Amino acid sequence: MRFSSLLTLASAVTAFVVNEGTTCTLYPESLTHQGLAVDDVPSIQQAFHICGINGTIIFTNNTFTIATVLNTTNLLNVDVILRGVLKFTDNIPYWRSNSWPVIFQDQVTAWLFGGTNVTFRGEGGWLDGNGQAWYTFSANTANLPGRPIVFTVFNSTNVLIDGLKILQPQFWAFFAWRSSNVSLTNYYTNATTNNASYTTFNTDGFDSWNTDTILIENATIVTDDDCVAAKGNTTNMLVRNVTCHGSTGVTIGSIGQYPATPDYVSNILFEDVTCIDGLNCAYVKTWQSAPEDQTENGDAGGGGGGLVKNVTFRNFKLQNVALPIQITQCIYASTSAGCNTSNLALEDISWANFTGTSEYNIAASMYCAANHPCPGITFQDINIQSVNQTEGLPLYNTTLQSEVYQCANIVNQNGSGIPCNRVAPDDFSQFVGANVQ
Repeated sequence: MRFSSLLTLASAVTAFVVNEGTTCTLYPESLTHQGLAVDDVPSIQQAFHICGINGTIIFTNNTFTIATVLNTTNLLNVDVILRGVLKFTDNIPYWRSNSWPVIFQDQVTAWLFGGTNVTFRGEGGWLDGNGQAWYTFSANTANLPGRPIVFTVFNSTNVLIDGLKILQPQFWAFFAWRSSNVSLTNYYTNATTNNASYTTFNTDGFDSWNTDTILIENATIVTDDDCVAAKGNTTNMLVRNVTCHGSTGVTIGSIGQYPATPDYVSNILFEDVTCIDGLNCAYVKTWQSAPEDQTENGDAGGGGGGLVKNVTFRNFKLQNVALPIQITQCIYASTSAGCNTSNLALEDISWANFTGTSEYNIAASMYCAANHPCPGITFQDINIQSVNQTEGLPLYNTTLQSEVYQCANIVNQNGSGIPCNRVAPDDFSQFVGANVQ
């Protein structure tokens, strides 16, 4: 059926929203503007207003221009189908001044999405963040103010996101905030720079905060930052069958940033994860105890309390990872002051069935603060070798030819299963660029 016939037969047409009963079908404004990009957000907001309760919203197989912020919250019993491309503009001054605040770390988002009993299905479409403009503009600045998260699920219950693809995110790709029972399945995101001088730092694949009961299953994530990060007050989370390319892996944290808001993270399982050419793979990162006004993370923080408990990393495959496993309680401090103390406790965290290669001669650095030694930290069946070892080559610029496992303040270290052979420094970086000497 031709587009014009659709318009004629539709019971109601608002801009390029075709409304038939409880279904709203979206077409881009460019179809009547000689192909010129025109902001489609008014039409999108109208579709969600008409069909946002007990309805269906369909983005047709076209390119939609997203030039202004989106707020499609308070949905109820809604199905969203994405068959086209939603392309965010690169109007950096607009987005830095108008994106929605998400409270955490003073971050902002371009799209607030959510409700109760909501599905969002990608059927061949994707979100295009136009990220290269941001990678160049930020020039490797950590947490540049006003750089928006692409897609935020907020204040939601029973949300299924399936088949979502996010290309070139401006900042974090996906954020789950103050929600429960959120599932993200068959997910793909790729943040790749075309200029080697500018990394895609801060393009996390998935982050959660103050959210309970999360499933992430069947995902491929390409980024220079966290693949999946469970931040403060994330509970009951399962991450399964995820491949991380070039990232800092899957992580708990960062947590312990704010003294006024303790972080409690519990019942987290990462399993069947592959890390390829990454800086890290499976780690826990907390802030130092001494607050700082400015850190290498581009943000103030430190001194926050809380507890991390019952976390499992299992069935991991590694390929050329710089620092595969880590606990650090001093992730962003500009100096080592306060690194040996912490207001945040870690306990009952296990790593099991790891195979593959490290880029250098270090497999793990496990540092717990001296005032909070960590009980229940265990390794089982960890088989990591440096790339050089697997090829029968010596490790250069070091006398340590065996894999390094460095530890400090692990309760019952001798019974932990960790083959500790070196003391972990309190301020050991997550960024390893050479063999440990």
